[in-house]
Amino acid sequence: MDDATFERAIYTELGSVRSICEEFEKKAGHRAEEGGDLAADEDRFPEIWATSLAHRGLAHACECIEAAVALMLNGVWLYPQYALLRAAYESAGATVWLLLPEDTDTRLARLIYQHRESWKYSAKAYSGTPLDDGGEHEDRQQWATDAAARLQIDLSQGNPRGYEKLIESIDDLPGRPDSLLTAWQLCSGVSHAKTWAMSEVIVQVGSTELHEHARLVACEPNLDVFLTVLRTARRAVQYAGVLYQIRTTARPHSMVLELAENTTVDGGSANS
Repeated sequence: MDDATFERAIYTELGSVRSICEEFEKKAGHRAEEGGDLAADEDRFPEIWATSLAHRGLAHACECIEAAVALMLNGVWLYPQYALLRAAYESAGATVWLLLPEDTDTRLARLIYQHRESWKYSAKAYSGTPLDDGGEHEDRQQWATDAAARLQIDLSQGNPRGYEKLIESIDDLPGRPDSLLTAWQLCSGVSHAKTWAMSEVIVQVGSTELHEHARLVACEPNLDVFLTVLRTARRAVQYAGVLYQIRTTARPHSMVLELAENTTVDGGSANS
C-alpha cells in the first residue's frame, strides 16, 4: 500500500469517528431524554447517571483513536499506536457492555459494578503511597454494594470477568480477521511488548547476519495491519455510539442496531 492510499484510508476512518463524536455530543448535559431507556435507569438510581458514564467512555475511545492516527500521520512509529487502540477498544467495549442489555436490572448491575471496581483499583493505587484516604475508598465500595442491595440488584450480573471476557461477549465478527477480540488481543500483546504480537505489526525490510545465532533486522510499520485494527476500533465506537443513541432517545422510536458490510475507498472491506 502506498502512502497516499494509506492516508486516504486513514482520513476516511477518522472522519467516521468524528461524525460519531459529533452525534453523541449533541446530548445536552449528558442526560437521557425523558422516556428513554437510560432515563428510566436514572430515575430508579439517580446517584450515578448512566448517560454520563457512557458518554465518557465514548469520548475517551474517540480521543485515543485520534491520537493513534496522529502518531501514524506524523512520524514513523512501530508500536505505541497499538496501545492507544487497545484503550479505545476497552472504553468503547465497556460502553457497549453497559448499554447492551434490554432490562434495567442488568444495566444497573453493570453500572454499579463498574463504579465499585473503579474505587477498588483506586484503592490499590493509594496503597502504594504514604497518602491517607481517610477510608474513602472502602466507604465508596461499600456504598455501591449497599446500593445494589437496596435496589434488589444482583451485582454478580454486573461482573464482566475481565476485559478479555467482556470483549469476547460483545464481539460482532467472531472468527474473522477483523474480529474485535482478535484486534484487542493483538493490541494488548503489543502494549505488553509480547514478541509474537510485536512481530505481527512490523514488516522486515532488511536483514544482516551478525553471527550464527543473530541477525540485525531493519523494520517498518505494517500499514495494512494498522488499518485493519483502526477500522475495528472505528467499528467498536460506532457500535457504542448507536447503542448510546438508542438508550438515550425517548421511546417510541424506530432505531435498531444492525451490522452491514461496506466497501472502503481502497477496495477493502469495512463493517459498520
